[in-house]
Amino acid sequence: MNFNKRSAIFAVFILGVLIFATSAFADIMLGSGYHSLKDSAKTTMERLTNEVDNFNVDVIVSLKVDGETLMESTDNIKFDIANQAKETSGTNLEKGKIRNSYRYIDENQSIYKNFEDGSYNVVKKQKTNNDRKIFENLFEEEQVMDAEKIMDAFVGSLEDIIQIEESGGKKMYMGNISDTEIPPLVNAVSSFALKYSIINEYTAKRLEVPYPKSNIYVIEASGKAIENEEGIIENGIFTASMSAEDNSGTEHIYTVEFSIGVKDINNTVVTAPNLAGQKVTYAKEGFEFDTKYIGKYKNDIVKEENNSFVKQGERIVEITSVDEDSIKGRYYETYNEGYEPDTVRNFEFTSKFEESGHYTVLNYTDSNGEKRKGIIHREGLQNINVSFNVEFSEDDNGNIDGYSYSNYDDDFDSCFIKILE
Repeated sequence: MNFNKRSAIFAVFILGVLIFATSAFADIMLGSGYHSLKDSAKTTMERLTNEVDNFNVDVIVSLKVDGETLMESTDNIKFDIANQAKETSGTNLEKGKIRNSYRYIDENQSIYKNFEDGSYNVVKKQKTNNDRKIFENLFEEEQVMDAEKIMDAFVGSLEDIIQIEESGGKKMYMGNISDTEIPPLVNAVSSFALKYSIINEYTAKRLEVPYPKSNIYVIEASGKAIENEEGIIENGIFTASMSAEDNSGTEHIYTVEFSIGVKDINNTVVTAPNLAGQKVTYAKEGFEFDTKYIGKYKNDIVKEENNSFVKQGERIVEITSVDEDSIKGRYYETYNEGYEPDTVRNFEFTSKFEESGHYTVLNYTDSNGEKRKGIIHREGLQNINVSFNVEFSEDDNGNIDGYSYSNYDDDFDSCFIKILE
């Protein structure tokens, strides 16, 4: 479910583990539970994407190590498909500390709340980016379709593990599996996921928990999903416990729990927060700068000579003006005597808000009279990063989704330090 890219990928992984580990949910009367569950999941995504106006989702994800909850996130996401709006409220528990979060998004703006001081950040969206759907069908993504093919190829050996019950027009998929019933392939996939996706070395260090180094295997897994009368999965819960040894050979138990609930279909109201009387900071998507960035920025032109570094000159980026719709400035180089090249670069640049997307795009004419593009963005608190000779790639809708650059030479330094008076 495309709450955001990271949670979508995580949901794919959870679904994959659910189908791999608890697998096929079969019943003699109802046929293959695996295919029934998969068809239900596809029906759910299709109807939520194309057949309803709004709905509400609760998601809870937690990680426990040796029975202690180290991390837990709880989110309530309201989707307004008809008006392309989404509102997310959540809490995140990590190392005993709870942090709240709030975000509102529609076609024209994104609003974030800073819970430290109660202020809001409002980011105006680019017109080129407001055609993206607020909720997309996960099963239409290429990576999910590929994962489905892999799962279809390997579920055969587990098709009798889970039961399906039907009552009052609803279906309940239930099941559990122990370590003696889990095939080596499932353990191999689960081991890889735990070690590199769920709790990698960086995450283990950040959470101050033992890193699952070796001898990783699934102890048990259980799951339950309820499909309502309309064929929509309205509730699902999954738990998996894995054993692993840390760097010192000590065994630990890692438990992942995931639950999701879909509710208030066609009865969910999504509204932007009332910002009257609130402290609000306004910005524009892909446009990071305001008037405090006016001024000069520089870095040294350095070459290696006789196993030493020699300063040959300076590169200067000067931002001369910033307003709501544009940035204007100049790039030039100065050289010390004896180091002047044949061509000393010196040109003006502009950036218009409506031409920028996720990046602040520069337009300039180089020393050869050719029109070029560049990128400028903030670096740290007061510095900037600038690249020239930039080529952009576009997605299927013609929106910029990436870029590459060559600058001028291999020694070009893109980081420019603000000259403070």
